[in-house]
Amino acid sequence: MHHCVTLFSIFLLIASSWTDKHQVTASSPSVLYVWSGQDSSVSNAADFVAVIDFDEMSPTYGHILKTVSIVSNTANGIKQVGNEPHHSAISADGRYYITGGLLSFRSQKKEVFVWKITKNIAEGPKFLYALDAPGACPDEFLPIGGPEFDVTMMCNEQAASPGNMVRINAKNRTAISILKNISAFIDFNPHGVGRLSNGSIFVSDFIEPISLAGTDPSQILFRNTVRHILPDGTLERTFQLQFPTTLGSSSGIGRGIGLIALQPIPGDPLGRSFVNGASVNNMYLIGPGMPKPILAIDFSQVNKYQQRISTGLLSIFPDGTRLLTTVQMRYVVLVNITRPEQPNILRVFDFCSDQALKHVTIGIPGSLKKTTFAAFCTQNNNIVGSHYIVHPKDENRFIVINYFLKFGLAQFSGTRTVHAFKFNKDFTNFEYDHKFNPNFQFDSSPIKKQRLTFHSLQAYPHHAQCLKGKKYKHSLRDYII
Repeated sequence: MHHCVTLFSIFLLIASSWTDKHQVTASSPSVLYVWSGQDSSVSNAADFVAVIDFDEMSPTYGHILKTVSIVSNTANGIKQVGNEPHHSAISADGRYYITGGLLSFRSQKKEVFVWKITKNIAEGPKFLYALDAPGACPDEFLPIGGPEFDVTMMCNEQAASPGNMVRINAKNRTAISILKNISAFIDFNPHGVGRLSNGSIFVSDFIEPISLAGTDPSQILFRNTVRHILPDGTLERTFQLQFPTTLGSSSGIGRGIGLIALQPIPGDPLGRSFVNGASVNNMYLIGPGMPKPILAIDFSQVNKYQQRISTGLLSIFPDGTRLLTTVQMRYVVLVNITRPEQPNILRVFDFCSDQALKHVTIGIPGSLKKTTFAAFCTQNNNIVGSHYIVHPKDENRFIVINYFLKFGLAQFSGTRTVHAFKFNKDFTNFEYDHKFNPNFQFDSSPIKKQRLTFHSLQAYPHHAQCLKGKKYKHSLRDYII
């Protein structure tokens, strides 16, 4: 669950329910924390948090205000660069920001990084400490109350199965497995996770990471399972989804579906969730009382039913009426889910062909050369890396990040860019926000002050969180909590 966290209303955040129908159609002053990696070739390279102005009324809207880097600490098992920054979250009490290094374990370093959210949110988070949690490959962080998170650890220290489910208390600096009998979790590589109202959780298995280290893409091992785990950590049920084997029914990469993302439907009386496939562009509907998952929608329809590898995460509105996802690492899709068994697509945006991007110039990662999205797509198999997507609560905007992973056979760095989109009033459509641009600055005239961009930093941003300030004056540099 990803929320735009209002620090001065912690009580309201905790008291609010998923079934809250309130939505706004105006933006509010806020910042984004974007958890990012950096090319190791950069002098004193470091994985870092970029603080981005997310206030539309600010003259620096969409600019990187500053970066806060991790600093190597050998004694405490902290590596400065090469952690492969992955997911992040804000604690339910609004005090902690937590980030994960997917590949930190390869250097035998700690993989979970805990930060304090300071009073002046535009100054960025303050790094507190790193944790070595049970398992490896930390993926999804799910805030569950106060300073606690449930975390999917996608693999063990050998990048294989079983992974783990870990509970982290950011205040107490503890990380413990919540599984009662881990030996019962066969082929367990958890990625997506959702918490139901009774405290039980659904977890989707994605991929055995070590299978990416080979040389044959056909041997990549995707998982086909979703687990329902009771509040005491007992495995209640394993759902086995059927991987289609007919020609053209999958991307042709690897074996299995690869259930990359899972999100519960807020307020659903049956406790159902949606889960996305990676090798098969399907979204399934699943619930603890259902005999088996059902196919809800085939997203390959956005590309004339051509199945392509997809890393689409899910972002569901708090009122349970809309869903956002990325598809085939190039499309952004808005879905009406008022009837969960029969969702329908409202809007499709294509980074490779949408007219809104026709005159948008981008930089080629790791180069001073310029290009366009259309040209980039032509040269990169129509993959821009669209992966992370989030609609912050009570916002008329949402964020998409075009970067997935650089490891072994998964070389999907894309354009390494962060983008904003704006909804219309009834949330049936959206448009690209041209004002928001933390990615490039091509005007180098003397009257233009040079600013930080993801391109100039040679960064690869992966995940974002949105925070709102209490008082607003003239600039986000004046935020005071």
